[in-house]
Formats: sequence, structure tokens, C-alpha cells
Amino acid sequence: MVAATPSAPRKSTWIPWVFVGAMAVVVAVNGVMITAAVRSFSGLAVSKPFERGLQYNKVLDVQHRQDALGWKLTSAFTGMQGLDGTLTLTARDQEGKPLEGVALTATLQRPLGGAADITLDFLPLGDGRYAAPVSLPAPGQWELHATLVRGTAEYYLVQRVVAK
Repeated sequence: MVAATPSAPRKSTWIPWVFVGAMAVVVAVNGVMITAAVRSFSGLAVSKPFERGLQYNKVLDVQHRQDALGWKLTSAFTGMQGLDGTLTLTARDQEGKPLEGVALTATLQRPLGGAADITLDFLPLGDGRYAAPVSLPAPGQWELHATLVRGTAEYYLVQRVVAK
């Protein structure tokens, strides 16, 4: 029978402290993140959320009425010489017939601001087409905000256009 020899006790007591240290780092980082989140959050994503919700319901109602009209509005830049040219809008009803006799107002805006809004003065060309001369101060993306009104019916268009 062989006698078991006792093994020497381990002298590396630092291994448990590695786990304790790692957990301390995790707890410290979590504490910093929680503190930053609590101090920077005002509690509201938007001011006056109830009123904003009511306004959004109105926007949805307008969109439903606009969809019921079935109007289609398309835009195109033509004759662009540099940043000068003509913006043509074509308006059709739900049957594809030209929309004549509409009051048309429109502006071009930079999506990120910077440049002043450009108000467009459209002239009727017939066959549901309307044209406005455009002189852009800078190339790039612009947003066309157009409103067509005929009687009590209104149609809103917001469309990105690119000037090169």
C-alpha cells in the first residue's frame, strides 16, 4: 500500500482578487453610466407630450383627407444651367386628369438649415403643369414644401430634390 503524500498548499492567493478587481471595475463603470444617465435625462422626450399627440392626430386627419383626394403631384428641375433653372410641378387628380385652377404656393428649404428659404412663384403652363424660375444659392439637397388648394381641398407635398 502506497501512502499518499500530502501536497503543499497553494501559495497563489492573488487569483480570487483578480475576480474581485474585475467586478469592482464593472461596478464602477456602471455607477458612472447610471449617474450620467440620471443627471442628463429631464424626464420628458418632448415638452407638452399630450398637446403634441393631439397635433399629431390632426396631421393624421389631414393625411387621410389628402389620400382620399387621390391627387398626384410630381416635380422636376429642367433647364438647369449651374444652379439656375426651372422647377416644374405636374398636378393630376385621381383619374389622371390635369388639375387646373389650383392655388399653388411652394418654398425650397435646406434640410439642415443654413440657407434662407426660397419662395417660388409658379405660373400655370396648362395641362396641370406649373413652372417657377429657380436660382439656388448652393448645390446639394433641398426640400420642396408645396401646397395646392382648390376650393376646400388641400394637398401638401414635401419632397427632397437635389441640385448639382
